[in-house]
Amino acid sequence: MRTVFSDAGALLHDYVPAVLPHRGAELKRLLHYFEPAVRGANVSVKVHVVGPVGSGKTVLCRRAGLHIMRESEGRVKFAYVNLAYAHRPYHAVAEVHRQVLGIYPAGLSPEEMIASILDHLVDEDLRLVIALDEVDTYVAEGRSQRILYMLPRCHEVNPKAAGRVSVIYISRSLDWLKRLDDATLDTIGRTSIIALEKYGFREVRDIVAYRADLAFRPGAIEDDVLDLTAQISMAYGGVRYALELLLEAGMRADYEGSEKVKAEHIRLANASIPKGANGALYPEDLDIHAQILLLAILEALKNRAYITVEDALSSYRILCEQEGITQEEEEALREYIKALAREGYIIIQNQRIAVEYPVDKPIQTLRKTIKQKAKSL
Repeated sequence: MRTVFSDAGALLHDYVPAVLPHRGAELKRLLHYFEPAVRGANVSVKVHVVGPVGSGKTVLCRRAGLHIMRESEGRVKFAYVNLAYAHRPYHAVAEVHRQVLGIYPAGLSPEEMIASILDHLVDEDLRLVIALDEVDTYVAEGRSQRILYMLPRCHEVNPKAAGRVSVIYISRSLDWLKRLDDATLDTIGRTSIIALEKYGFREVRDIVAYRADLAFRPGAIEDDVLDLTAQISMAYGGVRYALELLLEAGMRADYEGSEKVKAEHIRLANASIPKGANGALYPEDLDIHAQILLLAILEALKNRAYITVEDALSSYRILCEQEGITQEEEEALREYIKALAREGYIIIQNQRIAVEYPVDKPIQTLRKTIKQKAKSL
């Protein structure tokens, strides 16, 4: 089958490109902090990478991680953890353990997992950089701060590992630090900060063109269509939405047998992507329990205009049982409902819940991501 794509994966939000247009200076600065580790020195570093949604925080840190591992010839390990998926310290540390040692630990506490990681670093003379993404969301949702306290002080578990573990904290702002208890705040500190500004139209247009060049066959998409894509995306978060538009439009072009991605494909893609009151929706970025709760709500709303909050909670519990996931307490679930409303995923009025977008596509996304995440819990 003929396709407009050469590598559709270059449009996925977790793709890490070789070049970061308009983030070269920030990448250089971030890498500078870890030069001692690359050279083999035992120096712990703590860096805050801060910026609004769509400013490229995650891809910047993941590109830095790949560079650090390559330049150190594997003597520095890099582990990336999105705390939106790590509901408890156990899940976050288990993911670091998997990325460093290649296996999920069985029956170990977070402290025991940390000890296992540190033993490996010491035995193999390695260093480790851990990037904690969505740390502000994690703290705002009232989850345990223990992980934030333990990682910077992990050398206390094994003094021989002193200076071998560094941490990057990725967040939208530094406001989350105000929510920390004194001991955790003192441990983390506010030392090194790299602040990213929101991309403007020209930056978004350049990034879209770069990714499109990687993703599409030569001649499959024209400059005017890229201009339109960048322009539309500015109202919905910028780069990430633009990439989603291109992927959806390319698939539509393939379905029609078109040799080019046309402006109408972009317009149709824009109309098909679910949006809430606050712009484009990315349900796969939510905490696993927020995902399950949202899926329960959307499933119940397929043939109804409204459901009650109690209906949502009941459907959530059924889904947890089906997936074999331990349920959250009702107080936490009600906080999730408030957060989903604030972020535009749902509308609440008089204890009734509704949505203002078609539910089929987000239901498909949530089913897929929940299945994948449930396997690792």
